[in-house]
Parts: sequence; structure tokens; C-alpha cells
Amino acid sequence: MFQTGIHIALQSLSSDLLTWLMLQVTASGCYFFVIATVIAVMFGFSLRKGFLLFQIIAWTAAISEIAKQIFGLPRPFFTDSRVALLDPHWDKVAPLHDMGGRTFFDLPQQAAIEAFRQHDLSFGFPSGHTTGAMAMWGGLAVVFRKRALAWLAPFMVALIAFTRLYLGVHFLADILGGIVLGGLMLFFAWRLIGSEANRERFFAAALSGLRRSLPTFLYALFLFILPLLLAAFSLLSPAIAGFYVGLNAAFTLLLRSGLPSDAGGFRVRLARVLISGFLFWLLSLLLRQGTSLLPAIASSPWRLFLAAGLGSFLTLWGGLRLFQRLGLYRQAAPPVA
Repeated sequence: MFQTGIHIALQSLSSDLLTWLMLQVTASGCYFFVIATVIAVMFGFSLRKGFLLFQIIAWTAAISEIAKQIFGLPRPFFTDSRVALLDPHWDKVAPLHDMGGRTFFDLPQQAAIEAFRQHDLSFGFPSGHTTGAMAMWGGLAVVFRKRALAWLAPFMVALIAFTRLYLGVHFLADILGGIVLGGLMLFFAWRLIGSEANRERFFAAALSGLRRSLPTFLYALFLFILPLLLAAFSLLSPAIAGFYVGLNAAFTLLLRSGLPSDAGGFRVRLARVLISGFLFWLLSLLLRQGTSLLPAIASSPWRLFLAAGLGSFLTLWGGLRLFQRLGLYRQAAPPVA
């Protein structure tokens, strides 16, 4: 599963057009595409369903990153110079020759593993793109409970996984590991929020204030405390943790004050999506530039946490208030519990 023969065989069929197509497909697993999908679901379809989808994607990404740090395994383009690196977002540093697994079940050779760990590169196992595709496309099927999405999800996961092999950035083992991890996270998501009753209990936990109850404690633990701890111990990117905490805080405050109705025609929904996407981009840009000018945090990784957290908070909380003033959302509905 850590052999490079499959990459060499696939890349023997490569062409400029095929490589361009693979790069376009694989881009759908990137950060900005995922954020755009979450924004489109939240503001275009349903605030609650978009928030649930975000939870599935965020926690799957977090567990995937932790797994990468635990295993610390290299990527195929590094272990074998015969594997071409077709993804321009990577630098091919110090490639070795034929140091992948000797048999189907062997790990890459130890010298390749140790050499890769010396470079500041993202580890390969499990594949983040594959895990993310499972979370996003499978999460859409779980949240919306549509048969068409359930059929589309495996196709999209397989397509994105294939691009990672073709581009030379992941072993077959990385792909399979991403599918297993993503599948487990989807199973837990289905059990926790697959039914309408469980979703209502989840949202009710955000409305219970400071009352001492297990659901309230778990809500605070997973949405606020754990992301901070993971970032503090360098198990999660400060930017991702900040984005997660900021959006969770904004949604919780809005839920407690009463979310507006998601109703609206196509033009209204499209306007909400486009404006919120522009707000997120603009706020992220301004906050990154602004926090870099603060001497106390300019060189700290927590600058990214602050910028991402404020950006996501203001996009959701401020954007919703703006849309209500513009008439793009109706009068706030009473809390769900």
C-alpha cells in the first residue's frame, strides 16, 4: 500500500490536459472550496444544516491532522524520484529513489520516513483531501438526507482520491486511511445528528445557558474548549481553531436570540451567499493585515487564531444582522428550545 508502482503506472498516461483536469478536481478538497460550500449551505439553504455540516467537516479535519502527526509518514514523490510531483503547490525536496514499501503491506523504508520528518512538510497518512471529501460530500448526505447526495458522495470521494494518486502526493494507504477515518466520523455524525430528534437535542444544549447538564457541558467542550487545547498543544492549526471557535460563538449567540427564517427566493438566497462570501474574504484580509501590525502578537501563531476567529464570527453574526436590515432575512424566529 506504500509502493510507488501505481503512481508510475498512472503517470505514464499523463498529459497536460489530464493533469489540468486532475488539478481542478483536487482543488475541490482545498480549504477555500470547503469554506465556500459551508457558506453556500448556511446562507443559501439552512443556517442550522450549514452549521451541522460545518461540525462534521471541522472535526474530521481536526482528527485527520492529529493522525498525520501521530503517524508521521512520507509522501510518494519524496520516497521515489521516479514519481513525478504534478501538483505545483508542493516543492519536491531531496527526493530519494525507490524507497517505498517493498511488499504490499510494508511501510516506506525507515530512512525515507526519518528523512521526510526533517522537512517542514505535511505528512501523508491519512490523506486529508480524501478524509475531507468524505466529510463534505458524506456530510451533505447526512445533513440533507437526500438519496441523490448519498449516491453522489462515493463518486466524488473516489474521484478526488484518484487525483491524489495521479498527482503523486499520496500513497494508496493514505487514501484508504482517509476513507476509513472519514467513514467513522460520518457514522458518528449519523448517530448523533442523523435524526431530527437528535438535532433538536443538540441545538437545545446551546440554549440551556449555564445550567449544569451533560449536554451543555459536551456542547461547550467540543465547540470551544477542545479546539483551544488542540491549538495550544500544536495538534491543530491556530487558524483552523480560530475559525471554528469564532463561527461556533456567533452561531450560539444567534441561536439564543432566535435564528431568522431561511425562506427566500433564488435571488435572495444567491445574494446572501455572495455577500457573505465577500464579507468573509474582506474581513479575513483586513484582520490578517491588522493583527500583523500589533507588536504583542505580530510574530505569534495566535495572530492567525485571532484573525480567523474574528473573521468567521463577524461574517456570521454581522452578516446576519446586515441581511436582516437589507430585508434578505425575515423577522427572527423564537429559539428552538
